[in-house]
Amino acid sequence: MTAKKHVLAIYAPGSRSTIRRLFESQRPWRAFADGEVLSLGQERLRIVAVTASDAGESHTTTILTERVERAKTNVVAMPVGDASIVADFLRYHVLVRVFDGDPEAWLEELRRRSQDDVSGGDIRFIRWIRARLRTDPMLLTAIRRMVDSTPLAMNKATP
Repeated sequence: MTAKKHVLAIYAPGSRSTIRRLFESQRPWRAFADGEVLSLGQERLRIVAVTASDAGESHTTTILTERVERAKTNVVAMPVGDASIVADFLRYHVLVRVFDGDPEAWLEELRRRSQDDVSGGDIRFIRWIRARLRTDPMLLTAIRRMVDSTPLAMNKATP
């Protein structure tokens, strides 16, 4: 006697004809309930209906789904920074010369400004520096040495 085959068919969100995943097993599937959320790769699907059928040598469970919208969180998306070595070099100078190595003071200054005036790259840089300083407290010393060894020369315009 052959073992009974258990089939699980998960349908695409809102579809009764397109199967998103099809699984086969020699063992029975666990019980699925309406409202339960499944993760398929990066996608999250909510079960809207579960049906089971027993046909001879196979037991089939079908699951109809709907897409679960990602919940809004209090996490703010990180602004896109510019990948410029020169911009980062100037940001190191601003951090040391203007804000005396205090990224919190710089971040607070950026928060006080209007949104039109704030560079996303500056915020990304500050958050990156803060994260690095938590794991490497000597980083600020290295940045200060670099800034002191590479002074910026400003030429004044002559009338």
